[in-house]
Amino acid sequence: MTLLRKLKNLKLNYTLLLRFFVIFVSLWLLAPAFPECNAQAVDFSYDENPDFSTLSYPEWQDSVIHVIGDHNYAPYEFLNEKGEPDGFTVAIIKAVAKVMKLNIQIELIPWGEVRTSVDQGTFDVVSGMYQTQQRDAIADFSIPHFISSYSFFVRKGTKIKNNEDFQDKVVLVQEGDLGHDYMIERYPETRLITFTDFGDLFLALSEGIGDCSFHSRLQGLRFLSSNEVSNVEDVGKAAIQQKYCMAVAEGNTQLLAILNEGLSIIKTNGTYDRIYQEWFGIYENTPFSWRRVMMLTMWIVVPLVLLGLIFFYWSWSLKKQVRKSTADLQEELKRSQTFQHELEVSQSKLENQNIQLQQHNARIASMNDELKAAKLKAEKNDNLKTAFLANMSHEIRTPMNSIIGFCELLEIEAQEPNVQKYTGIISNSAQRLMRLLDDIIDISKIESGVIGFSFSQMMVKNILIELYEHYKVETDNKGIDFVRQAEDVCEDFLLTTDPSRLMQVLNNLLSNAIKHTDSGTIIMGCSKQPDHLKFWVTDTGRGIPKEDLPHVFDRFYQAGNHHAGGTGLGLAIARSIVEYFGGKIGVESRENKGSTFWFTHPLSLQAGKLHG
Repeated sequence: MTLLRKLKNLKLNYTLLLRFFVIFVSLWLLAPAFPECNAQAVDFSYDENPDFSTLSYPEWQDSVIHVIGDHNYAPYEFLNEKGEPDGFTVAIIKAVAKVMKLNIQIELIPWGEVRTSVDQGTFDVVSGMYQTQQRDAIADFSIPHFISSYSFFVRKGTKIKNNEDFQDKVVLVQEGDLGHDYMIERYPETRLITFTDFGDLFLALSEGIGDCSFHSRLQGLRFLSSNEVSNVEDVGKAAIQQKYCMAVAEGNTQLLAILNEGLSIIKTNGTYDRIYQEWFGIYENTPFSWRRVMMLTMWIVVPLVLLGLIFFYWSWSLKKQVRKSTADLQEELKRSQTFQHELEVSQSKLENQNIQLQQHNARIASMNDELKAAKLKAEKNDNLKTAFLANMSHEIRTPMNSIIGFCELLEIEAQEPNVQKYTGIISNSAQRLMRLLDDIIDISKIESGVIGFSFSQMMVKNILIELYEHYKVETDNKGIDFVRQAEDVCEDFLLTTDPSRLMQVLNNLLSNAIKHTDSGTIIMGCSKQPDHLKFWVTDTGRGIPKEDLPHVFDRFYQAGNHHAGGTGLGLAIARSIVEYFGGKIGVESRENKGSTFWFTHPLSLQAGKLHG
C-alpha cells in the first residue's frame, strides 16, 4: 500500500510540474503581444542599482554638488504637487549620483535664473540643457541623455500645416529656451512672443494669443494629455533635433568625467531604460517592424519545440523514475524496520537513564540543602566578624588615642632628651598601630561592600599642594628631591571625587616611595587625558623584582625587602578605591632603578564595583 501511494504521489508531482510549466510558457508567449501590459508591469524603481563606478573622486564625494534646472519644464524637470523636484532629468541625475556616490542638492528655479547662472559660471551642474554652438562656449556638456525633437503646435482649424507656413505669423516661445534661440538665429524677422513659464505659453496659444508655438514635441504632447486643452495639435515634421545634456561650468573636466561615467553606467545596467519608459513610453508609438514579427514568431516557435522535447523526455524518464523510486522505497522500508528495532533498544536504555537521572537529582537537592546551610553559616560568621571589627575599632581606638595624646604632651613637657626620644617612639608606634587598624577595617569593609564614600568637587591643585607640603619635610630629612610635576589644565580641573579616598591612594603611593628610596628623586605628577586624569608617583629607589610585579596589589604581599615594614594592605586598598572610582591602577619598575606607580580617575565619575 505504501509503495502504491508513493507511486501515485510521484505521478501527481510530475503532472503538477507539467501544468506549471505549460502556464509559465503560455504567459511567456503572450507577454510580447501586449507591450502596453508590460509597460504597466515594469518596476520603475531604480534605487537598488549596483555601483559600477571604477574611478575615485574623493573631493567630489565629500562635497555637496549644487544641481540647478527649470522649475516648470515638464516632463524633463518641474516641481510636482508637493513642491519637490521631479521629472526625467531629475531621475537621471539622481541615478547618476547614486552609482557615483555623489552628494547632490537639486534646486529648480525659473529658466531665466538658470541662464544667468550659466552665463556667470556660478553653478555646479545644470540637470538638462540643449547643446548648441553658442552655449558650448560658456559651458561643457555631458554625453546626451536625450535627443529632443522641436515641432510647431497650432490651434486646430488654422491654415498652418507645415514648417514653412509660420514665417509671417506670430510665434510663441519660452524665453531662453532652445526654441527661442533657434527662431532668433534662423528667422530674425519673425515676430516672437516670449513666456517665462511653459504652461502659460501653451494656455495662451489655446486661448487665441499668437498663431503657433515652437517647443519640444514631447513637452507639448505631455501638456495636452495632462491638461484640459483640446484645441491644439502639432503639425509638420520635427524642425530640429537637438542633444539634451547635463552641463557643467566651462573647464570643469573632472566633474564632467564623473557625470559621463555615471550616464554610461546607468545606460549599461538598465536604469536609464526604466526611467525613459516611465516618463516617455506613453508618448511614443511603436511602428510596424518585420523584425518584431520575427521576434514574436521565435517567441512562439522555440518554446513549442522545447515543449515537444520536454514531453518526449518526460515520458521516457517517467518509467525510469518509477523503477528507481520502487527500489528506493524498498530500501527505505528496510531502513524503517532497522530503525524501529534500534528505537526499541534506545527506549529501554532511556528508561534506565531516567532512573539514574532521578537519583542524580536527589543528590543535587541534598547538596543544595547543604550549600544553603553553609551560606547561612557564612553570613552569620560575616556578621560576627563585622560586629567584632566594629567593637575592636571602638575598644582599641579609645585607649590608643589616649596613648598618642599623652605621648605628645610628654614630648612637649619632657626636659630630658631620652624621655623625648622614648615618647616619640611610643607615639610613632601607636600611630602605626592606628594605621594598621584603619587598613584592616577598610579591607573588611571592602570585602563586605560597605565601605563609605563622600563625593564632592575639589580642585586637583589643592590636593597635590597639600600632599606636597605634607611630605616635603620628610623627603628633605632623608635628602631626597621631591618634585610636583603637573599640567596647568590638570591642576585647574574641578574634579568630582571623594577627596579623602583620593588622598588615601596618593598617601599610600608616596609613603611607599619614600620608604623604599634612600636617595635621588621622587616625582608626584598629574596629566589630563580626553576622558580621565592620570596620577603617578615615580621614585629612584630599590625597584621591584620582575617576578613580584604581578602580585604587588595582592593583599598582605610585600615585594622585595620584607624588612621595610608595613602590612601589605596599602596597595590592595588603593586598587579597590581606584576601581570603585571607575579607573585603573598599575606599576612599572626595574630592580635597583626605581618604580612608577600610576592610576587613572574618570573626568565624569561613575562609581564601579569594589574589587573583592
